[in-house]
Amino acid sequence: MDRPALLFPLLLSTLLGCKLFSNSTDDNSAKAEASAPAPAAAPSAPQAASEVAFQRKVPKAGIKASLTRKTSSKFTMAGKTFRESSFMQSEFLVKESDEFRITKGSIDVKELYTTSQQGTDSEKRSVSPLAGSSYVVTRAEDGKLSAQDTGGNTVPAATLKLIKDEYASSFEKNQDAAFLPDRPLKLEEKLMPASDAMLKTVGIKDDGNTLIDGTEFFLRSAADGKASFDVTMTMTQKIPGAGLRVRSKLTGKLEMQIDGAWVVGFDLKGPVTILDGSGNEKGSGELGIVATQTFQ
Repeated sequence: MDRPALLFPLLLSTLLGCKLFSNSTDDNSAKAEASAPAPAAAPSAPQAASEVAFQRKVPKAGIKASLTRKTSSKFTMAGKTFRESSFMQSEFLVKESDEFRITKGSIDVKELYTTSQQGTDSEKRSVSPLAGSSYVVTRAEDGKLSAQDTGGNTVPAATLKLIKDEYASSFEKNQDAAFLPDRPLKLEEKLMPASDAMLKTVGIKDDGNTLIDGTEFFLRSAADGKASFDVTMTMTQKIPGAGLRVRSKLTGKLEMQIDGAWVVGFDLKGPVTILDGSGNEKGSGELGIVATQTFQ
């Protein structure tokens, strides 16, 4: 069985949880914003707020974000070990947005590549054609995306597809905060979102092929305008046509900017198990994902 058909769907779906920007998507966002003002950074522990009120917002024109993302995976199947890693560094400048989403932005792809190795074979490095290039992407009223290069020329269809695969979610109503209730959270409060809420959060279509259970978000702290969660989740995905499932148990941390409800970083890792239709283990390994996002 070919390796990419097994692990890549899990890896890519998980990565969808980290966008260049997190856009307001909650129909009750106006109510959430009215519930409490954005909490100020506490100057000392005794004065720290006991509650956190997230304010869902759409990034406005002029906001710039820098994103770095690293992934790594290693697993063994049929006696052979497979390794894969990826790295992405990009900058995104919001040019236009409406009340729901970003509608125009410039993307500067600094680095974008993957490395892979099968067994004792030599390591292979694949650099994306997008690396080292900049594009201006526009979302039309019908939802279709178009892109131009730095010379103002419309990019070829193949290039547009690559841009969509990596950045299309930045121009949609993002669901990063779908796991949050429409109320302030108490420090050290534990959330246990249902699978459908988590599918929205990580950007996966609820088509019956993916289940996210055992999810817990523990609000560990809030300081300097950011909230930090301890995260635990189990994701199980069916691999279409392969009769296999990939189960990943991830733990780690997630940071969210309070004013905007934008994810600004996460670090998740854990074991991966490949199962056949009868639940027998066919392979195992580990997966790690780290991303940080800063705003200017």
